[in-house]
Amino acid sequence: MKNQHRKVARPTLFKSLTLAVMSLAVLSACEGPSTAGGDGTVINAIVLPTDTLLNLACINVGINGEQCVLSDPENPYITVATTEFNVNSADAETKFDLANNIPGGPTGAKARFYLWATALARFPSGENQWYTARALHELFDANSDPLIQEQALKAYRSNLDNFFGSVTFFECCGGVSFSVNLNEQVADDLYRTDSTGFVRLIPGDPLNAQSLLAEWGYTYKPATPPDFNDGLVTVNAF
Repeated sequence: MKNQHRKVARPTLFKSLTLAVMSLAVLSACEGPSTAGGDGTVINAIVLPTDTLLNLACINVGINGEQCVLSDPENPYITVATTEFNVNSADAETKFDLANNIPGGPTGAKARFYLWATALARFPSGENQWYTARALHELFDANSDPLIQEQALKAYRSNLDNFFGSVTFFECCGGVSFSVNLNEQVADDLYRTDSTGFVRLIPGDPLNAQSLLAEWGYTYKPATPPDFNDGLVTVNAF
């Protein structure tokens, strides 16, 4: 079944996305990439950071409701349109096209954070919040910074607290698209290393993740192999 609703970015491809060059004005492809001063990747007029040191612009940057990323001088996407998918303009460039032009692996993690945090600030959604959390998680995997670890946990929790019923769309198997409940994906990302490929944010026994989720007000029945698609998150009632 062809996905008619949005362009998709596959989280499993975070570490293998290839670099392309885009026009700042119209976000379309142009000639090959270049570097500026050896401290980043130039995408036309946009310089993407390639380091993994993230300075948090404010205490809740990357969390639903916070706008400070839009005035962060380190954010390369301040003047770039992070367009949401529009069913009436299915071929238009979107935030996913921008994501697909960020280098894979740790060198692109910081740029991914800025892209998705910017998209979230402009258009609050569970999808944007989850990709922001994933980018923070990837940065923690790269730099082991406890402040980034805490921020990633806050971002994942925001998915549950603010966008519990939200979904995102993936595509596989020759163009077949399907939706994923993000509350279950968040819990799996916290519970299971292989869900992300990154070091877990909650170290030790995976039961520690269930314990933290319980503190947040949720119960998680873990997904089971081989497909890991039957996890269940419920809201605790007292």
